[in-house]
Amino acid sequence: MSNLAPSVSPEVEQQFAAIRNPRNLTLITDELEGVALASLPDNIYGFSYSPVNESTPLFARRTFQVFEVHKLERGEVHVLGYLTPKEAQLLKEGKEPLDLRLYPEPRDESTAIVSIPFDRVAKTRSVSRSDGNYMPIQIDPIL
Repeated sequence: MSNLAPSVSPEVEQQFAAIRNPRNLTLITDELEGVALASLPDNIYGFSYSPVNESTPLFARRTFQVFEVHKLERGEVHVLGYLTPKEAQLLKEGKEPLDLRLYPEPRDESTAIVSIPFDRVAKTRSVSRSDGNYMPIQIDPIL
């Protein structure tokens, strides 16, 4: 069974794969589904509706408007999502704190895919269950 939900176009899946594949990640196994992120092994990816928390469980199936989460070597965790091109550039520059709406899929002007490391996340609020399922997120500048 594919982890590609009908809501995600092949083009969007290619954008995720372009970030995921160079990282040599493996999809979380059925046995590890639902296990807290902090307890999972490195070099995996999965999906979550509320991704920026060490107790977040990951799942193997991409469902409607769900975030992709990567756990890299040495436990480094990233959440993938979409911002406006301007916000994505500000995130990359890392010069200032940012208040953003991170979308799990492209939405309106939020068409630039980003990978945000947990260590840059200052604060999040609950995911909005409407308006594209965005997550309000505050980002720290790069020090």
